[in-house]
This record gives sequence, structure tokens and C-alpha cells, in this order.
Amino acid sequence: MEEKRSKIWTAIGIAIAIALLLYWLTVAIWVDDSDLASTPPVEQSQND
Repeated sequence: MEEKRSKIWTAIGIAIAIALLLYWLTVAIWVDDSDLASTPPVEQSQND
């Protein structure tokens, strides 16, 4: 009985992990997340 419960909780955990991963990927695509968006803007120095 205990082994059956363990398998059920493992399956539930994996299902939640997959759902969170899909949610995270969907939000990342929706927000148009990229490496450039995570870096602060670099100001150009004007040395003429």
C-alpha cells in the first residue's frame, strides 16, 4: 500500500513540474523574453 501511494505522489509531482514548466515557457514566449531583455542598457559614450 505504501509503495502505491509513493508512486501516486511521484506521478503528481511530475505532473505539477511539467505543468509549471509549460506555464513558464508560455509566459516567456508571451513576454518575448530574451537574453537582451535581462541585461541593463549600456550608455554610449560620445568621445569625438
